[in-house]
Amino acid sequence: MKDGSRLLRVLLKVSEKAANIARVCRQDKALFALLVQEKSAEEKNPRFFQDFKTLADVLIQETIRHDIGLEFPELAGAVKGEENNVFSNTLGETITVEICSTEKQTSELLKKVLDDDETIADLLAKEVHKDILLTNVAISSKNIPTDFEVDISDLGIWIDPIDSTADYISGGEVVDEATGLHLSGLRCVTVLIGAYSQSSGLPVIGVVNQPFYTETDSRWKGMCYWGFSNDSVSCCSIRNNEEPTNRIVLTSRFEEPSIKSKLIDAQFRIIEPAGAGYKIISVALGQAAAYVLSKSSTYKWDVCGPHAILRSQGGGLLDFKKYRDNQDCCDSGMKYSNVDSEAANKGGLIAFREKEILDSLTNILC
Repeated sequence: MKDGSRLLRVLLKVSEKAANIARVCRQDKALFALLVQEKSAEEKNPRFFQDFKTLADVLIQETIRHDIGLEFPELAGAVKGEENNVFSNTLGETITVEICSTEKQTSELLKKVLDDDETIADLLAKEVHKDILLTNVAISSKNIPTDFEVDISDLGIWIDPIDSTADYISGGEVVDEATGLHLSGLRCVTVLIGAYSQSSGLPVIGVVNQPFYTETDSRWKGMCYWGFSNDSVSCCSIRNNEEPTNRIVLTSRFEEPSIKSKLIDAQFRIIEPAGAGYKIISVALGQAAAYVLSKSSTYKWDVCGPHAILRSQGGGLLDFKKYRDNQDCCDSGMKYSNVDSEAANKGGLIAFREKEILDSLTNILC
C-alpha cells in the first residue's frame, strides 16, 4: 500500500477516535463543567466575547499528534493545531497534557488535570488508547484505493480538534427548516484534519468528522468525509451526483452588511450556520453553493482539511481579498505553511465546489 493511502487510513481512524473522545467528554455533566476553561486574552478569537478551551480540545489534539507519530514518526513534529497542550486544574497546578506510552500512565497524568478523579481519567485514557478499525468510521465507502501516493517528508498537517467549540459547549440545535442546514448546535461541531504539501502549500488529504451527526436513544453517532488530491490523482468519499443548491450562500453572522446586500440583490439566499468546518463541508456536499467570508476570522486549522475535500472535487478555497482584486484562481488559492504567524486567513475566503458558482460570485462581488 502506498504512503498516501496509508496516511489517509490513519487520519480517518484517528478522527473517529477524536470523535469518541468528544462524545465521552460531553456525556457526563460534572465532567463537562470541569473541562471548560476560558482562554487567555492572547488566545481569543476576536469574533467572540467569550472563547473557550476544553480539555477535550487539548486531549484530542495530542491524541491525533500521537497516533500519526506512531505510524509516521517523521510527521510527529509536522502536526500543528489550534491549542497549546498546557492545562490548569482547579488547584492552580499547570500540567502539560500528552499521551503516554501506556493507558495507565495517561490516566495518571489526566488525574492531575481532573483533580484526582480516577474514574473519569480512566475513562478518557481508555478512549485515547483504544484501537480503532476503519470499519468503525462512519464513511460511505470503506474501499479506499491503495495507490494514493504522497511524499511524506514534504507534508505538514493542520488540525482543529473541535471546530465550533462554542456549540460543543452550549449544545442545542437550531435548524433552518427550508434548507435543513443547521444554524447552531452539535451538528455544526467538526474534527478537522488536513495534510498539505510544504513545497507547494496545496492541501493534499482532508478528513472532516462530525461527531454529533445523529442521536438515537440519547447516544450520538457521527459521519465522516475524506478527499485526496495530489498531482493528477483525485478521489473523494462524497459523490458529486447531488446538484448544489445554487441560490444558497453561507456567511458568518458577522459578515459585512454590504456583502450580504449584494448577494441578496442577486437573488441568493443567505444562511448563517456556525462553524467554518461545517460551512465548508456543506458546500462540498452540495447543500449550499458557496461560503463567502470577507473577514479574517478563520485560521488554517479551520480550513485545510475541508479545503482538501473541495479540491478533490474540482472546487477550491480562495483568499477573498486577493481574488476580488485580481480574479485569478491560481494566484488567489489558499496556501498553507507551518509558520504559526501565518495561521490567520487574513484575506477572508470563498469556498466553492462548482466553477460556475465562482463565476456568478465574481460578477456580484468583484
